[in-house]
Amino acid sequence: MKRRTIKRLVIAFLFIATCVVFAERVSRPPAGLPVSVPRSAFSAARAMKHVLAIAKRPHPVGSAEHDQMRDYLIAQLRNLGLDPQIQNATGVCTRSADAGRVQNILARMPGRQSGGPAVLLVAHYDSVEAAPGAADDGAGIAAILETVRALRAGAPLLHDIIVLFTDGEEPGLLGAAAFVREHPWAKDVAMALNFEARGTTGRSLMFETGPGNLDAVRVLRTVPGVTAGSVFTTIYRTMPNDTDLSELALLGMPALNFAFGDGADRYHTSRDDIAHLNTGSLQHHGQQALALARAFANGPLPRQRTGDAVFFDLPLIGFVVYSEKWAMLLALVAAALAVVVIIRSRRESTRFGRDVVLAAAATIGAVVLSGAAAYLAGLVIALLHTIVPWGGAPAWSPVYWAAVAILSLAISTAFYVAVRRGSSVAGLHVGALLIWTLLSLAAAVIAPGSSYLFTWPLLVVALAALFPDGRGLLTMKGIAMGIGALVTVALLIPIAYLIGAVFLGVTAAGGIVTAAIIALIAWLLVPLLEALCDGARWSTPFICAAAAITLVGIGVLTVRTSDVHPVPSRLIYAIDADSSDAWLAARASAVRTNAWTRTALAPFSQGPEWIAHFFEQPSALVAKRVPCLSLS
Repeated sequence: MKRRTIKRLVIAFLFIATCVVFAERVSRPPAGLPVSVPRSAFSAARAMKHVLAIAKRPHPVGSAEHDQMRDYLIAQLRNLGLDPQIQNATGVCTRSADAGRVQNILARMPGRQSGGPAVLLVAHYDSVEAAPGAADDGAGIAAILETVRALRAGAPLLHDIIVLFTDGEEPGLLGAAAFVREHPWAKDVAMALNFEARGTTGRSLMFETGPGNLDAVRVLRTVPGVTAGSVFTTIYRTMPNDTDLSELALLGMPALNFAFGDGADRYHTSRDDIAHLNTGSLQHHGQQALALARAFANGPLPRQRTGDAVFFDLPLIGFVVYSEKWAMLLALVAAALAVVVIIRSRRESTRFGRDVVLAAAATIGAVVLSGAAAYLAGLVIALLHTIVPWGGAPAWSPVYWAAVAILSLAISTAFYVAVRRGSSVAGLHVGALLIWTLLSLAAAVIAPGSSYLFTWPLLVVALAALFPDGRGLLTMKGIAMGIGALVTVALLIPIAYLIGAVFLGVTAAGGIVTAAIIALIAWLLVPLLEALCDGARWSTPFICAAAAITLVGIGVLTVRTSDVHPVPSRLIYAIDADSSDAWLAARASAVRTNAWTRTALAPFSQGPEWIAHFFEQPSALVAKRVPCLSLS
């Protein structure tokens, strides 16, 4: 094998391995701690005892199980030496126009300055009708109970701790709305910590803050093992999703919202149960709850209206926090460095302007085409899973995320090879840097919380580009560019994984996010593309494309829905008014892989063809004849 080929394979392997390492880093929670740890520490094993009691069966609002849950929580708070109370109220959520009677559970743990500002710990104790709620939100409830126990085992705190177990979160944040509008303790809250779940495993991500988060995030920086980024807050504020924190934010106080989201295919299903809750996720929930409760209750409470922060976690560097006011200044510094690179690079090509324009167009083209290809790949993957016998939705597999990422790399390298002939590496790099400069400046103006994703990679890579050229990769410039690549991958790959694989899943939207980020990374690192493509060799994009197709094939053969990873079920009741025939129908794949659907439809047959029109996508259906109900 030629030396150059070996070098290209090594570079490709190192790049992909680095991406995998950083993606895995944000998906693996810490190990759950046993009951033998000191009583002042958080133990997932101790907290799981509460989950075992909480998540035996679904406990939606109005059910007998819901009443049992309420009584259990009151008893546990009394066992912890607190004096719990029930807030009977009518909760009204004006955003969703929902209303209902709720029974919030509250308790106050006095501090040395009792009666003054307090720290609020929040989780909701109702579940949806279909789920036992081990993760959503049994993990949040258990984390708070174990946190209070650990706090009681330590020295008295300075400020009060208020425990709020809200009711009616699932129907529409009703309990949180009632607390904010009616309870006298609401005015005492100076800091709120809310704990949620959108899956059954993964790290507990701090994904949302209240207004004016700078002081609160500075305290968050002191907690080991935090997973957070201001880009998540920026994104979440634009989404229609809500948690109890949406209502609590109306109080105007600083707040932090935590949730884990891997295993999202079990969210709001019967598989949100004890067997599938990761104790490490519970541990991560709880150790952050305990550390932050101690920090906020013992120190100066965050000030309101301090402005928002830009914050992110960078391996080896730590948790970085600075005011959003610095976002534009840093973007301008990065832009100035890019201008210096442009000035220094002009003499390296007689067609410098052409090279820059080509590279800028190629960068945009790679991002757009990668997104489009990822969208099509998502549709193809979904189609393949309706054809194969084991069927089902593949949203929970990282295999497809990797396939989409490598497909984007194939397209990016193809664009590079297409424009490389007759162009200088320096000119092409400048064109990509110009796109990144525009993104950095635009983010600093429009969404400062996301600006770090563009500004810091641009800063480091532009600095690396100023080092003198040398032969080979182990030069000062090569080492500096390697550091730039590490910083870029460390910042962007976790975002690509969390947004593209965890929260959106292997869907069209998830694939587009992942592919666009990979394309941007590739073109920022033009010297890496040069080494990877060995100048202008088409073998690199073809190898990457083959690898992506291979991963899709592996996924189709190995990613299977089952009772552990069930396909989402949808039952349709259909009536032929002319014949008075009525049918209960579902996709055949759901019957094969979901025991509940299988039971609901037994005994089933193929059913009439006209029922298929009620499903969004054509697929094999099964149906059972049922009584015809009068709809008049």
